[in-house]
Amino acid sequence: MSGYATLAGEIVACCPELRYLAGDRSPLYFASDTSLPEYPYLKKLKVYRQEIYYIAPLLRRLCSLESFELLQSDVYDGPLDRVLPPTFRLSTLSMSYTKLSSGQCKWLFASSFQTIESLEVEEVGESLGYLSEVIGGCLKNVHLKSSVDGTIKALYMFAGLRRLRISESNFDTEALLRLPSSLETVAIIFSEQSMSSVLRLLHSNWQPSLHSLDVYYSPSQPVSWQLIVASNQCHANDLQRACAARGIQLNWMKFS
Repeated sequence: MSGYATLAGEIVACCPELRYLAGDRSPLYFASDTSLPEYPYLKKLKVYRQEIYYIAPLLRRLCSLESFELLQSDVYDGPLDRVLPPTFRLSTLSMSYTKLSSGQCKWLFASSFQTIESLEVEEVGESLGYLSEVIGGCLKNVHLKSSVDGTIKALYMFAGLRRLRISESNFDTEALLRLPSSLETVAIIFSEQSMSSVLRLLHSNWQPSLHSLDVYYSPSQPVSWQLIVASNQCHANDLQRACAARGIQLNWMKFS
């Protein structure tokens, strides 16, 4: 383990009033015998290329953590079962290029099974299915960022899902048709392919509970309704008519 990771861990151990912690340049390291205080004010944690075993002593001390972001932080088969699991109660979780086993998901997130409402995932493979076993009962909001088809198939396990955002043009409409009828809002990106896919879903009376459709576009794309229609008149008009026929509010949203 690098001297930087060890030094960073020693500094964190001296700062019990931390509000936010990000190991986004290099991983953090805490020895199993490191003496750590409680961190009652730390609400958000972001780690990058992090071996979870090396921050397990810290996670146990984050009793007030609400938001956890994991980037490229695959958890290898380490002795997590020898360490007491976290007790935090997350409300939001973000995972990108991170693979977790079923046991690892339970160790990390079992304490949050009634509190996590929002999940953002990108390139997580089978981990979404494992996550659903732990937090599927309370999740309300899912954002799929890329390579979404494999993850869409696992969404049927989230029975109470209310909002789904898909940030990729090409997605599996057949898998979406099998979702439980609980969605209230769907968000897609502005493209001919994504609008055409959603049109097919709307015409099949998909998700009767749906009341709003958000279409996200970048600042470089047209910003007014007139220009949006002009840039892709056929699909934009069809989408507007399909939403109006079902009483669905159509919202054009700029990427934040």
